[in-house]
Formats: sequence, C-alpha cells, structure tokens
Amino acid sequence: MREIRDAEGRTWEVVGVESMGAHMKEGRTLAFRAAGDPAAEPVLTAVQFNSQAAADFAIGTMSDKELHRRLAWAKTDAGIA
Repeated sequence: MREIRDAEGRTWEVVGVESMGAHMKEGRTLAFRAAGDPAAEPVLTAVQFNSQAAADFAIGTMSDKELHRRLAWAKTDAGIA
C-alpha cells in the first residue's frame, strides 16, 4: 500500500480491492481510499489485476505522476471534488 496526496492536500491510500475480473475470475482493482478511515468506500479505477501480488507489484512500481493521474480520473468519475 502507498499513500499519496491529491491537489487539495487530502491523503489517499492506494490499494487493490477485490473484484470480479475477466471470465468471472477473482482479481483486484486499483482503488483509492481516504487515509485514516478504513471504513471509507474505496474510489475505484478501471485498472484491473489478476491477483493481489500483481496489484501490489504495480502499486509499488507506478510513478507518483501516474498515481496522481489515476486518482484525479477516479475522483472525477465518482463525482468527488
């Protein structure tokens, strides 16, 4: 898990949440959750992974610029300012 700050200064946790992937196989989806609130509903992206290991690897190696871009898109899609 990583943490990033959005343009408004809020901290977000970058996580892979359980999801149903291709061919109805369990996988993970790249998501962002408000830091400090484990009960917060994650803001999902369109990025999917085959496993938690793949999600962890991608999250660990994605650039900060790419994570910020994905967070901005996910917030826009979810109607979050």
